[in-house]
Amino acid sequence: MIRSYAQLGLTSFGGPVAHIGYYRTAFIEQTCWMDDDAFAERLALCQALPGPTSSQMAFACAWHMSGRLSLAFVCLGLFLLPSMLILLALGLFFVAAASGGLGLNGLQAFMGHLSDWMVPLVIAVITHATLGMARSLSVGAGRRLTTLLAFAIVLILPLWDFGSLQVFAQLTPILFGGAMGLLFLRERKGVEILADAPGSDTTPAQGAPISAAAQSRAGARAREPISPSLLTSSSLLAFSGLLAAALAIILFDLGPARLQLLAGLYEAGSLVFGGGHIVLPLLDEVLVEPGLVPESAFRTGYGFAQAIPGPVFAVAAFLGGQVGGLEGLLLGVAGTVVIFLPGVLLVMAVVPLSASFSRNRAYRAALAGVNAAVVGLLGATAFSLFFLLWTPGALVQHSDTPLPQVGAALVGLFMLWVLRLPPLLLIALTLTAALITTLL
Repeated sequence: MIRSYAQLGLTSFGGPVAHIGYYRTAFIEQTCWMDDDAFAERLALCQALPGPTSSQMAFACAWHMSGRLSLAFVCLGLFLLPSMLILLALGLFFVAAASGGLGLNGLQAFMGHLSDWMVPLVIAVITHATLGMARSLSVGAGRRLTTLLAFAIVLILPLWDFGSLQVFAQLTPILFGGAMGLLFLRERKGVEILADAPGSDTTPAQGAPISAAAQSRAGARAREPISPSLLTSSSLLAFSGLLAAALAIILFDLGPARLQLLAGLYEAGSLVFGGGHIVLPLLDEVLVEPGLVPESAFRTGYGFAQAIPGPVFAVAAFLGGQVGGLEGLLLGVAGTVVIFLPGVLLVMAVVPLSASFSRNRAYRAALAGVNAAVVGLLGATAFSLFFLLWTPGALVQHSDTPLPQVGAALVGLFMLWVLRLPPLLLIALTLTAALITTLL
């Protein structure tokens, strides 16, 4: 499992939506460490929490597969380490370039073209994951209807302007799926939802493969030193206390600029729903407007974060590196820890609560509906991206026509779904395409 997370940290290009596809390939298709029910349950929980969804998902899956909280932290660290080191190095490099010692034109051009070619990669990977999950989570008329209606909800919601509440729109299909499960799936004998998060005691559904990790999970949980209720309460207390301290530092302008930068990063990690692209305006508000980070550095770092493997929230390493020198190195590492910490604390609080309801029939029925809705949500995301890909300038910024990217998305899906080639091959082709278009 450690090797898988180290590999994911180096190869998870494409942003948070694509990461979900990589996880499913690594944890379900290649190793059978999880099944689609457990995977979708954790995805729904992470989607409903503020923070970086894909990183929270990485932590929750590692916790589920190992049964050990300590190993989950190790796996999350391995996943975050490559992106943190790359962005920290780029941040220090950017400082040197700004002083006139180095040039950034070639690097920025490559990153721009790489962002363009990441779009078809994301579409192919997430569509492949959606099709695979649909085979196990959208079985039966009730689940299929839930998936289709959730698909439609995700596509229709952006047509209305909800103002500041727009960030909560992603919760709508999840809540809808839970309601559909309660209404139509509670009495179905086939509702078999895995909920063997830490603290639960269920067994795999009939016919599901049982891996060595799954067989040893119950024993691993027994060795956990913290009870689920204590873990939930202590995690919520830590999350709330740190958030209150961060808000006080920001509102009352307390402490030096370095402390305010860390407080702003913690606030962003605590209050943002949905992933890296949503965090942009909040980081701009708490870091750029007060003058803690230059506007040019912020925009450049965010662009770099979108073009490298790993989560976009790792942009905190780039922003910390803007200080330069040893202090910038330390601040970049601290900033990375601070921006991801609130999301991890919330997962630690919510997963045991979910496990405590695992034997409740209504909860299991609602979870069946939520899992079916997750399939619709992912499918709608891939469909929206593919639709936008046809619009010049919407997703592809450095080409006169998006047709090469449209073709790449279709070819990528064919390679994954029909030829069953590994995603690593698509990543290699994406990097090659970005290099060629940069040189041309």
